[in-house]
Amino acid sequence: MSAVTAFEAGVVEQLLGRAPLSESTSLTQGLVQTAHLDRLELPLGGPAGERSPDAVGRLYRRIAAKLALADAACLVFALMVSYLVRFGFSPLPGEWVALVATAPFVWIGVFHAFHLHSPQHTSSWEQFKNVISASGVGVIAVAMVSFWSHSTFSRAWLGLTWGVALVAELVVRRLFDRHIAKARADGRLAFRTLIVGANNEAGSLAHALKDRHLGFRPLGYVSVETSPVEANGIRVLGHIDDIECVIEDHQAECLFVASSAVSAEDMLRVAQASRRKGVELKVSANVPQMLTSRLNVQPVGDVMSLSLRPVRLTRGQMFTKRALDVVVSAAALLVAAPVLAVVAVAVKLSSPGPVLFKQKRVTKDGHVFSVLKFRTMRTDGDRILEEMGIDPKVPFFKLQDDPRVTRIGNLIRKTSIDELPQLINVIRGEMSLVGPRPLPVDQVLANEHLLSPRHEVKSGVTGWWQIQGRSDVTPEEALRLDLFYIENWSLSLDVYVLLKTIEVLIKRKGAY
Repeated sequence: MSAVTAFEAGVVEQLLGRAPLSESTSLTQGLVQTAHLDRLELPLGGPAGERSPDAVGRLYRRIAAKLALADAACLVFALMVSYLVRFGFSPLPGEWVALVATAPFVWIGVFHAFHLHSPQHTSSWEQFKNVISASGVGVIAVAMVSFWSHSTFSRAWLGLTWGVALVAELVVRRLFDRHIAKARADGRLAFRTLIVGANNEAGSLAHALKDRHLGFRPLGYVSVETSPVEANGIRVLGHIDDIECVIEDHQAECLFVASSAVSAEDMLRVAQASRRKGVELKVSANVPQMLTSRLNVQPVGDVMSLSLRPVRLTRGQMFTKRALDVVVSAAALLVAAPVLAVVAVAVKLSSPGPVLFKQKRVTKDGHVFSVLKFRTMRTDGDRILEEMGIDPKVPFFKLQDDPRVTRIGNLIRKTSIDELPQLINVIRGEMSLVGPRPLPVDQVLANEHLLSPRHEVKSGVTGWWQIQGRSDVTPEEALRLDLFYIENWSLSLDVYVLLKTIEVLIKRKGAY
């Protein structure tokens, strides 16, 4: 067995917990097996009440080890693809064997430095951004290792290795995310959590943590006040003076502090208890939802503060965003031209009326423009709403079973093909590819105070709330998600939204 085959067999064997691969098993097959994590059953333990203390912590450490092995497999896969492209199926020279044997350790170290082996501490978006950064740094580090092994590699090899490794990493990370989300939802990766504090913020925190998809199982409050208030069906389990005993008695794995309920002295006591008992410690922050990349912890005297980096795109970034809009939109229109022609004919033949639907909508700074869509409704739609007594001025108004929609309109709505003409709006500069969805003028005028904060940026063909649930999202949630996007606006976030949009379109969830 060659050194490369032995290495890949060891990686996949440890990653999947299966018997060693035969000599004829290729690295590509091993990576494909690695990708099917949703079919695997990680030994995540039994019901929460039967597991030992720190069970979830140990499971996350096990997942971290599997992530590291998956990272190594992705790099080896990328290196072998690059070799095959350049040299074909010729035997590996000694310097390549040395590179394949040593580079994965460097790669794992880089990914660990970017905090990519602790999924319990990062969101999917943060992981996406960090994977891109780590892959770039990692390929440079691998190139440095190649010089040490006396190998010579071209810039084309470097670019191909980076591209293949990046795609492989994103696919594998997505599969890991799905598996972790499933394990959180069924309780196998849910931290047994004590909420420190028993005030109104603690009550809101307890309500939020009951969402099983977040990975927490709230047990009760640890009170700081002399007269704690029970809320959301969760009882007070003890006082902060006895917090270590409460942790032991209830086998807690996480302390979640309501920041407004504790003093600096109380917080120090909680931190000491967390360290001594080896449990997770999280502290709520009374700031709007934002990406961790914008936050910086900074001491100000004896006080720890959160510094928020402002969100402002430079002129260069704005130029890049505009260039991305134009290039991607033009390419998409060119590729989709046959589909656009077929849909245009289908719309025209299916019902009387124009092919394109034009409506006045509001974009950045309150400017009004005519949005373009394929017509999906009957031309007497307004009359139908009046007869039904429905007010279309409600923010984010949309009917799930809309009687105005034609048969062909229903089909192209579910596939989102009706939105494709908006790429023309993007090229014109009236919209961007990513941003808050533009709303009709009458909706904005009727709810100006509520909706005007959405107009700080250009409206988009897709946006943050589109990838979070599309039409299944409530109006309140849609507004919150739009404001989150504006508050955290960046080019990398736009790229993430565009890639997630492809996945959402394939699933067709929330499309109507």
